[in-house]
Amino acid sequence: MSQQDINALSGFTDLIMEQKFRDLINNLSADLKKIDEIILSFAQGKSPLIQEISHHLINSGGKRIRPILLILAARLCGTKSGHNHHNLAAAVELIHSATLLHDDVVDASQIRRGKKTANAIWDNKASILVGDYLFSVSFQLMVLTKSLAALDLLSKASSIMADGEVMQLQNSNDIALSYEKYLEIIFGKTAVLFSAACEVGALINVTSDAEIKALREFGKNLGIIFQIVDDMLDYSAQEEVLGKDVGNDFFEGKVTLPIILTYQKAEELDQKFIAETFEKNFMTPNKNQDDFKKILELIKKYKGLEASRGMALQRQDMAINNLELFPDSKTKQDLILILEYSLARIF
Repeated sequence: MSQQDINALSGFTDLIMEQKFRDLINNLSADLKKIDEIILSFAQGKSPLIQEISHHLINSGGKRIRPILLILAARLCGTKSGHNHHNLAAAVELIHSATLLHDDVVDASQIRRGKKTANAIWDNKASILVGDYLFSVSFQLMVLTKSLAALDLLSKASSIMADGEVMQLQNSNDIALSYEKYLEIIFGKTAVLFSAACEVGALINVTSDAEIKALREFGKNLGIIFQIVDDMLDYSAQEEVLGKDVGNDFFEGKVTLPIILTYQKAEELDQKFIAETFEKNFMTPNKNQDDFKKILELIKKYKGLEASRGMALQRQDMAINNLELFPDSKTKQDLILILEYSLARIF
């Protein structure tokens, strides 16, 4: 089979997976509409700017994967909690939205999901302050559920996320970063909220400890996959596919998995170039396309993307095993679909 045939087949597979995911979204449309209504009803401060930025986030094309995971986890465990799963799903999305506002300021991002970021439209001050507001509102929604266990879980997840972001900041230009440290960082900044969304969906249904643990671990492995794929796309996607500037991590001198694995395998001279280039970019972010092209060549030479994909596939097997405890059902297959969809972005 020629490379052209492989690319055509891959594109066809992507279209099928995208349609399956859209069908899932359509099937959950009533739940997602309710979640959006809750978010907008609570994100109404005295300042019109809060409503403007909240509407901007909701209409920016996000796939709502975290609240969807919570809804599906609740369904898998019987959905015995009234409307608590909607309030908690809205809280999870608000936490995520708040972190996006802050992350875009930290990273000086101008594009997210193919649209201008809030800090690009308004400014950094507005983004930070509205992010703080949305984060606070998320706790109001948690309290409404009257579940101390859910409040405890999501508040701990929020603190772990903040810790993860700080760890990333401290280690972002460490070219010799270990895979184990990388996993610790991405668990904090990304995977913990996936894990908490799945776990709290089970927790509010007073299900067994084994089922709660299974969904917690499924969410963790899915979140790790999600971040690995994001890191890979920064070196392999087109901007219209990625939804943000390609090469941002490189231009900021941020060390992610494709670079970690490439550096580990590289010869001494190539290691020296990688280390010097990332240190230079970290100290003074720039858009040197020649350096970026050279790094892409080295990633290809040392199969950094292939190795990263292998790490993601290992996590896929782990995530599927996490769900073995549950009998087969449409909801279980929907969770597996989200897993497959997350991986399909790199195939």
